[in-house]
Amino acid sequence: MSKDIHLVWFRNDLRVGDNPALFYAAEQGVVIGIYLEPVEQRVAHNDAPCKVGFINDTVKELRKQLNKLNIPLHSFQVTDYQQSVEKIEQLVEEVNADGVYFNNEYPLNEKKRDDQLEQQLQAKGLKVKRFDGDVIIPPNSVSTGKGEPYKVFTPYKKAWIEFHKTQGMSSLPAPDKQNYKIEQQYDCDFGHDYRKDLWPAGEKAARDTLNEFLPKASYYKERRDIPSVKGTSMLSPYLAVGAISARKCIEALLEWHEGDQEAFYQDTWLSEIIWREFYRQIIIDNPQISHHQPFKSDAKEVWNGQHELFAKWCKGETGFPLIDAAMRQLLQTGWMHNRLRMNVAMFLNKLCLIDWREGEAFFMRQLIDGDFASNNGGWQWCSSTGADGAPYFRIMSPITQSQRFDPEGKFIRKLVPELAGLSDKDIHFPTSQQRKDLGYPDPIINYKEARKAALELLS
Repeated sequence: MSKDIHLVWFRNDLRVGDNPALFYAAEQGVVIGIYLEPVEQRVAHNDAPCKVGFINDTVKELRKQLNKLNIPLHSFQVTDYQQSVEKIEQLVEEVNADGVYFNNEYPLNEKKRDDQLEQQLQAKGLKVKRFDGDVIIPPNSVSTGKGEPYKVFTPYKKAWIEFHKTQGMSSLPAPDKQNYKIEQQYDCDFGHDYRKDLWPAGEKAARDTLNEFLPKASYYKERRDIPSVKGTSMLSPYLAVGAISARKCIEALLEWHEGDQEAFYQDTWLSEIIWREFYRQIIIDNPQISHHQPFKSDAKEVWNGQHELFAKWCKGETGFPLIDAAMRQLLQTGWMHNRLRMNVAMFLNKLCLIDWREGEAFFMRQLIDGDFASNNGGWQWCSSTGADGAPYFRIMSPITQSQRFDPEGKFIRKLVPELAGLSDKDIHFPTSQQRKDLGYPDPIINYKEARKAALELLS
């Protein structure tokens, strides 16, 4: 008697370990893996070329791991999500599959695509199985005492922790090797350049990055805000494409804490992972966000669109050394330190009065770890339009932040080398003569005046 055939549709879950769709499909029969690269949809969603290149190489690494399990992985290019649905229906017929398994994605366009596929396949009597492999606790698992979605992070985090304590949520192993002969595999290449020296692709590289970070976890709280040191996990690109699961990350963290649950639940890095879950829940509960609307319906939006300022911000030519260093890091590597993401966002949004959506889109077009929920959440937080956002009067000073988090100017010297010869004091805000001598631009705004104007407009 022949076994059932199941297509596993890989998307932002490009891994073998802790992949619910893959694991449960393999339990039920023969697995054939597919990956569809939606070329025009990438452009519409502002996905960065470096991220697409990273995905391309991660898919190739995934194929190697799947092939060791006698699981083929076919990759195809399609134009958009609508053609993705049509392609899967075609593939189901070609291989005579009994069903399709996949892990959910939560932005609105992705959800509509998946709902459409499910309806069309079920109408033909085919099986569709959906899982929540991108989060640790399933969406909608926690709510307020009134049964409403959380809008503030701290109570969400407390509820998240209580749920996790009672449910456990263990990760899944890789599936067993299957009895299947792999013949021809369809393969498409959609690669772009990215910093392979910083982020080698694949599940093993993700695990290696995690293992390198864990011994530093005890210093994470103190070092994560210092851009000149490698104080963050550097796992965000791997989490964004699903080369490693968030659940696997926190399991490793608990193991590093030697099972000490009290220390584990107080860990600052765990809190950052929970922020990731919070932002995913926010876009599920607030579909208007996927339509570029603010989380807060009454948010003040006073942006005046000074595009000459925006252009200089994009190029790292604002005349504020920390801001320019951060933007040049983004342009050169496809990644930016989290403390600096907040600095450059508030600078653009509140001091230059540029619409947060323009900054959000520019970031997505550059980031190797571009993730709609987290990127949108961060930009709305900084602009005081989002869930649990910064109060309107919180405006980070690019000079004070520079003095505090890069006191010796190490990060600035690396990314803005024309200022390398300045003293530790002057490097945070050079004099007019120093700027002229070194070919460094004058500041594009007067900080004190811009701050005062922002407070008047936003209050």
